[in-house]
Amino acid sequence: MNLNLVDQLTLLALDDEKGNFITDSFSFAYGLAGAIILELSLQERIVVEGNKLKVKSTETCGDALLDHFLDMISGSKKERSIQTWVETIGEKYSSIKEGTVEKLIKEGILRREEKKILWIFSVDKFPTENAKPENLLRKRLNDILINDCEVDMNEIMLISLIDMCELNNEVYGKERAKEFRKKIKGIIEKGQLSSSIGKAVKEIHDALMAVMVILMASTVITTTTTS
Repeated sequence: MNLNLVDQLTLLALDDEKGNFITDSFSFAYGLAGAIILELSLQERIVVEGNKLKVKSTETCGDALLDHFLDMISGSKKERSIQTWVETIGEKYSSIKEGTVEKLIKEGILRREEKKILWIFSVDKFPTENAKPENLLRKRLNDILINDCEVDMNEIMLISLIDMCELNNEVYGKERAKEFRKKIKGIIEKGQLSSSIGKAVKEIHDALMAVMVILMASTVITTTTTS
């Protein structure tokens, strides 16, 4: 079963038993936007030139969500900055989340349950149906930290997104996340300099992380000012 960065990040952000998302919606929204952009770059569909995101290939990714945003980027009347695309895609947070969850339900990994709040309001929950894909993913991520395993391009990108979305405690456990905090940062930094990472992917990753930090910081400032 081939899960892309968007699928993996979504699985890791869900409480397996309760079926609800445990991460802050703001950071997760930009995290999903980042996952889409990084996945498109890993699949060599987009590149960064200057500060603009450019389409390298419009060949289908074989995934409805990725193809939708590839079409959106390629169909833009003008080339736009990576910050613009992070914001634009991040605004589609709800549809991205719903589309990814539906995909994972069809794959038999999640299931949908309707819960009542105060016996009036209905809320959908998405507990785990088949835990194997996520368990293997979590095991691999923890092995990287504990056993100094070699990491590939996808894993470096995922580790970086997990860190950006503040999911380290959830993925590695609170104590391990604290113990390996420097190591997590080191893997991300070392990965960015690794010769195994294509120049285009590295450029997009660096630009994306910088943009996400700026967007999150500006939102915190705005919230503080208006409160």
